[in-house]
Amino acid sequence: MKRTNAILLLLITSLSLMSFSCTNSKTKTKKANTINSLQQYVGEYIYEAVGIPISIYTKERENHTKLYLFVTGDRETELIATGAHKFSLKNEEGFNVEFEKLENGVFKELILRQPHGTVKGIRNGKAIIDDLTTIDKKLIKKGFSGVILVAKNDNIIFNKAYGKKNSKENGLNDINTVFDICSITKQFTAAGILKLSMENKISLDDKLLKYFNTVPNDKKNITIHQLLTHSSGLVDGIGGDYDTITEEDFLNQVFSSKLMSPIGENFNYSNIGYSLLGLIIEKVSGKNYETFLNETIFKPSKMYHTGYVIPKWEKDEVANGFLDGKEAKKPNEENWSAKGPYLNLKANGGILSNANDMLLWSKAIRNNVVLDVKTTSKYLYPHLQTESLYSNYGYGWGIENNGSEHKLVLHGGASDLFATDMWMYPNKGITIIVLSNTQEEYVYSIARKISNFLLQ
Repeated sequence: MKRTNAILLLLITSLSLMSFSCTNSKTKTKKANTINSLQQYVGEYIYEAVGIPISIYTKERENHTKLYLFVTGDRETELIATGAHKFSLKNEEGFNVEFEKLENGVFKELILRQPHGTVKGIRNGKAIIDDLTTIDKKLIKKGFSGVILVAKNDNIIFNKAYGKKNSKENGLNDINTVFDICSITKQFTAAGILKLSMENKISLDDKLLKYFNTVPNDKKNITIHQLLTHSSGLVDGIGGDYDTITEEDFLNQVFSSKLMSPIGENFNYSNIGYSLLGLIIEKVSGKNYETFLNETIFKPSKMYHTGYVIPKWEKDEVANGFLDGKEAKKPNEENWSAKGPYLNLKANGGILSNANDMLLWSKAIRNNVVLDVKTTSKYLYPHLQTESLYSNYGYGWGIENNGSEHKLVLHGGASDLFATDMWMYPNKGITIIVLSNTQEEYVYSIARKISNFLLQ
């Protein structure tokens, strides 16, 4: 149980008084004091060693009475005061924030203490920019395991493998090693839906009721657009990735789950929403999900090493995951059906691919191989401001800096064993792909370090 703190106690008191009298002057004073006390923390702090911005902010719709922390690629977290200028991260055990160096009414430094180390953020700081050679040396020193590919104007400027793909004597990763790309899978599902839309086989305004017979009243108005943008209100998941589950049981559990928020109002990341999109692809196309992707996306893009079970994976082509240095199963050795993973994972994650195929996918997007110009624009458009994970969400992509030369479309993925990241600057012709068979937090800083160097 977390200790009640002065800021929250003040907030609770002011809210309770407001319910009795909206004109109570003491209430107004307390509310103003709460807001003012939080504003001294609000701002952008830069973790200079990596160049990662750490945003601290309040929300107008909450009358600026709660404090939040957000790092691009992660979900926003409410900060809970635990002492003088000290906070814990709500629902994140072992994570604490302390603000230091108060000058002219605002704090200049933020100290984020995590189970694996401490990070210092400097208000309005500047990233320390390393070149690719220096980044490479630091990754080797850190013991990174995976593959990194960087391309500019379709020319590969950096491509290197690190670490090992299995525990065999010669089981080292190479640039063709296949990894679980985790939630990057969602962009293929979104592209498949848009392909059907482009062919006038579905509408993004279609509601679930059109495709499923057992949709309850509270979910019948969820649209395909809302599934794509994680604004359906559906929960994140209903079970483990590798649990055996039938379509009937999956739908029963999804449709009986409680909505996280009213339909269309908020961003709530939902893996099961993308699994529903996978089922819609199957119902409309008349084909298995992977078969449809293979025929309409992977083959046209010349991605012959991407999929669940259709590629004829060579022995040891697919990396094993490693957890705390111990080898785990390959993803496709887990409890999959003959057609790939069951619905808790299917269409929202689990696709296997290598770095070169992901570069081919970047080229296919930018050259309109799968989707025409109009549909690609819709694909990479910031449809929803998220206030978490990414600044905006498109269809299977986070969107940053839209409308600028430095527009960035990106998405990461994570499982217990794999960590992945894909960044594209479509106006600069830059693609950065990071695939790792260990789940380490620093993996998600690599693409930013590389982009800091390329965009300087």
